[in-house]
Amino acid sequence: MIADAYPDADLRPIIAGRPTDPRSDRLLVLTDPATGRETARYAGSGQATVDQAVAAARSAFTGDWGLMGPGERMAILHRFADLVDREGDTIARADRIDVGKPISAARAEAGVAAGFIRYYAQAIDKAQRGIVAPTGIAATELQLRRPRGVIGMIVPWNYPVINLALKIAPALAAGNSVVAKPSEISPRSALILARLGAEAGLPAGTLSVLPGDGATGEAITVHGDIDMISFTGSTATGRAIMRGIGQSTLKPILLECGGKSPELLFDDMAGQDLDAIAAHIVAGAYANQGQLCVARTRLYIEDGLYEPLLDRVLAHAGALKAGDPDDPATTYGPLASDKQRATVERYIVDGIEAGAEMLLDGRRSTTGCFLEPTVFAVRGCDIALTRKEIFGPVLAVSRFRGEAEAIALANATAYGLAATIWTRDIGRAHRMARSVTAGTVKICSTPNPREGAGFAHAAEPARQSGFGIEGGLAALDSYSRLQSVEFRY
Repeated sequence: MIADAYPDADLRPIIAGRPTDPRSDRLLVLTDPATGRETARYAGSGQATVDQAVAAARSAFTGDWGLMGPGERMAILHRFADLVDREGDTIARADRIDVGKPISAARAEAGVAAGFIRYYAQAIDKAQRGIVAPTGIAATELQLRRPRGVIGMIVPWNYPVINLALKIAPALAAGNSVVAKPSEISPRSALILARLGAEAGLPAGTLSVLPGDGATGEAITVHGDIDMISFTGSTATGRAIMRGIGQSTLKPILLECGGKSPELLFDDMAGQDLDAIAAHIVAGAYANQGQLCVARTRLYIEDGLYEPLLDRVLAHAGALKAGDPDDPATTYGPLASDKQRATVERYIVDGIEAGAEMLLDGRRSTTGCFLEPTVFAVRGCDIALTRKEIFGPVLAVSRFRGEAEAIALANATAYGLAATIWTRDIGRAHRMARSVTAGTVKICSTPNPREGAGFAHAAEPARQSGFGIEGGLAALDSYSRLQSVEFRY
């Protein structure tokens, strides 16, 4: 049983299932974003600790974990998922304190994390991971998927436990060992997962978690004995990681970076339940207070439905009120940090100064990092509100006329992560999905991780949103390499 009382838990790195000296004098401070109160101080993991974790991961990969059969690996990951479910309340409390998540949302996210681990446990003996290639009559070529080895992972603060589970589950299922760094402001739930993995039976060194800041992340990304990096975070940090790896070890990278995702609604939705559609749009824009890489932060409405839909969107957005994240009834909490709130408020001021019309102002003079939904009406696509990833509760709304303009507006961005199209015309739906540059396109739908298709969802971002596939069975290929073995008789 995880017995640590939060916020006073042990925040030392977990290596080989045990807390370890971080061997660093870089002191990091954790603050409850709902109250502004300091909750803990801890030392970021230093270079020597990174070296120790990587050595343990290499030993696990070449030893017990790497040599383990699929049945035993499945059993361990199933136990891991069960333990995450068991400790869901503790995990939820950790993310509530670190990043201000409403406790009910944090509890649900712990369940999603367990679901990802369970999905990949079930896939271990079912995914067909090799073929026999056509060759001459006296030869046989086997094309096999091999684990990459030691995977370094860096995960963000917006969905701490989900993002970590989404990465470690397929990597472990594919036979790799993992050294993971959570965001410096959200280490607690990651450390819990490391302890639970050890309790489930992961061999020592298979999963290590190293809390720390950018220096810890850099030590991981350029480490000579790490075989691959998997990163989710900002495009700026993704670029820095690519530069560092390009100048050092030239290892493969999986990057999921920023997004500025569009939502487009066509006139042919007239006669449908616009109020329900508006509720979906608001959910897609303001889930997790807009701190979501696939948040639909650009809303484009065709002329004929612009006013009636916008009125409903404003009503639903205005009804979202920030509340106490410790209250199970609260669905909208604070932003994750003072820094994030200040960043979002700067974008709001920039929008006003650029001439955008503010339709809903979510700024409030309150204690904590609270910022409620904000909506702008925008003309054109050349201001920061429509170009930059704000990562907060700000929605830019514009009108369009016809498919050609809709496509041009949707693609007027450096990103290519996700998009949503609302249309009753199946032909138009296919044309738009083909024409809009995005890794995921939803038709009359909103993001919703769930059993079945939700856990099986896989996609690859485009443009400056990154590259590499996460999710679904395809993720097993992301965390493996293709090896050809030829036999001649």
